Amino acid sequence: MSLTLTTHDTGFDDPDAATIAKVLASLDGGRHVLATLGHSELTYLQASGSVQTGFALEYQEGSLDRHYKSRAAALPLDEVTDIFQKYARRDESWRPSVEWEHVPFVPPTIPWFSTWVGYLLILATVIVLIWLWRGP
Repeated sequence: MSLTLTTHDTGFDDPDAATIAKVLASLDGGRHVLATLGHSELTYLQASGSVQTGFALEYQEGSLDRHYKSRAAALPLDEVTDIFQKYARRDESWRPSVEWEHVPFVPPTIPWFSTWVGYLLILATVIVLIWLWRGP
C-alpha cells in the first residue's frame, strides 16, 4: 500500500526520509500548518503546528473510532520527523514515543429545520401565513 505525504498545496507519493524532513521543516504556522502522511483518508499520521511553536500529532487507523491525538501539543521538529519517518518505514516503534489519547467519534446531528421534512413544514407555514395575510 503506497503512502502519500500532503500539505496544503503539495503532495508526494512514497516520500523518502529527506522529503519528509524537508516538508515538516517547511511548516511555518502561516499558510503551511499541516502535513499528512497516509495510506488513505482513514489511515494516516498528521502533524499540525510550526517549527517555532512545536507540533501536535494525530493518527487514525482505518475508522473514525480509531482516531488518536498526542497529549503534547508542542512536540519538537526532530521528534516529529523521526516519528513520520518510522511511520513511513512501517516501524511500529513510533507509537510508544508519544502519549496518545483517544478522540471519540461523535456523529454529526442534523437539526430538524435542515431536513427535507423541516423545509416542507417551513414552506407550508409560509404559504399559510401569506394566505392569511392576503385574506381568503
